[in-house]
Amino acid sequence: MTYVGTTFAEVDPVNIDIKNTAVSEESSLIQDEYRRSVEHYLIPFSRQWSNSLIRFSMLRAEWEADTAHLSSVTEIAMHPAYQQIIGMGPIAIPLILSAMKKKPDHWFWALRSITGEDPILNENRGQIPQMTKAWLNWGVEQGYIV
Repeated sequence: MTYVGTTFAEVDPVNIDIKNTAVSEESSLIQDEYRRSVEHYLIPFSRQWSNSLIRFSMLRAEWEADTAHLSSVTEIAMHPAYQQIIGMGPIAIPLILSAMKKKPDHWFWALRSITGEDPILNENRGQIPQMTKAWLNWGVEQGYIV
């Protein structure tokens, strides 16, 4: 397959410069959809994972810095960076579990939101070490932690 005299393999599919092909707003929408499709179908998952790890790390650092002084779990969980981590969906699950393994924190809301699961026993609610252990055990059972 060729693209403007170049083989498809020679083109960086995410950073294609489609100048002078059309001037309408519709062509811009088509170009955006093309880039999204190429990223989804052609960019190796390992590169997508790397981008997710970077994004997670940045959002986590922002969330931790902005909420360190808060005591309200609701305020902590409603922080925009935390909500964006939830918005990352299932790809965030192993990242969150890895973070919890290193340092227990208020990730329970995010995990419950993403997975639809809640492995915490009623008698352990409010006890961060036990709640963390329950989620880490769940992660092992589900194959997120080896």
